[in-house]
Amino acid sequence: MRKTLAVFFGLFLLLAVGFFLGLRVGSISTPYSTILEAFTNYNSTDAAHYSIVNLRLPRLLLAFLTGASLAFSGYLMQALVNNALADPYLLGTASGASLGASLSYFLLTELTIFGLYLPPFFALVGSFAVTLVVVLLGSRRGQLIPSQMLLVGIALSSLLTALVSLIMFLSDSESQLKSVVFWSMGGFEKADWGTLGYPATAVSLGLVLFFFLQRHLNALLLGTERAETLGVNVSGIRWVMMVTVSVVTGFAVAFSGPVGFVGLMVPHITRAQLGTTNRFNLLAAALAGGLFLVLCDILSRLIYPPAGLPVGIVTSFFGVPFFVYLLRRKNYRFN
Repeated sequence: MRKTLAVFFGLFLLLAVGFFLGLRVGSISTPYSTILEAFTNYNSTDAAHYSIVNLRLPRLLLAFLTGASLAFSGYLMQALVNNALADPYLLGTASGASLGASLSYFLLTELTIFGLYLPPFFALVGSFAVTLVVVLLGSRRGQLIPSQMLLVGIALSSLLTALVSLIMFLSDSESQLKSVVFWSMGGFEKADWGTLGYPATAVSLGLVLFFFLQRHLNALLLGTERAETLGVNVSGIRWVMMVTVSVVTGFAVAFSGPVGFVGLMVPHITRAQLGTTNRFNLLAAALAGGLFLVLCDILSRLIYPPAGLPVGIVTSFFGVPFFVYLLRRKNYRFN
């Protein structure tokens, strides 16, 4: 228990430092005194105050929520298919969202009334639709078959990626093409207070639900047969996990674009610190995932100011070496 408290204390401390640094980094470096003043004595006519409260803070919060959602979903996916290399994008969620966003960018540009919300909305619809198809094709007689789901998800991802490439190839609009390419690499520059509630609600409800189902997740990580001998309703819990992953990942991807490797890396790191069966693993994974993307967003803005690199590029620099490391560990087991 002492180690668990130390891990959470370290995560909260690093998050506080990360948010403070993130509020300072921007087109103009802001003194710490101005940051404190923006929250204690906010002046809406002050450009620095407005930037801190309405631009930088929502951006950091969206980065945190996206990281928390993807790490949480990755943890569930690895338990769902009992595979250490699984993450939420194996279901085709990211590809479905990319196709939905691409269609909105290329085909619905005339609908300017809700123009800002169309790409996230269609990305959400695309991710849900693909997840539903994966569930239908990956189940047999009402029971989810993990290996079949993985194969269906990989095949659909390839097909949808090809469709997105076809749409981009046929496009004659440079601005639309640039919008789709930029969205597909992930980013938080479009964050605003009006949309943060959606991913926040989804991941919060998911965390509360699976905090009480942690025992079932631990059993699934040990394998289907051992879970059944421990009294777990494997089929029922898999359906709940599948729906939760699609909802949480869908809302995260809809507003941030697909960001790879968070769901793959972070659950391994927190399990290495707390142990496989710790009941606080999910909460630690969510906090660590949020912290990871907050730091990646700050790093992207420092490398390429002021807007920053697409965050998916930054996470790939960390994720690919980690993925190779996991592949080299041939004796890796959850237990």
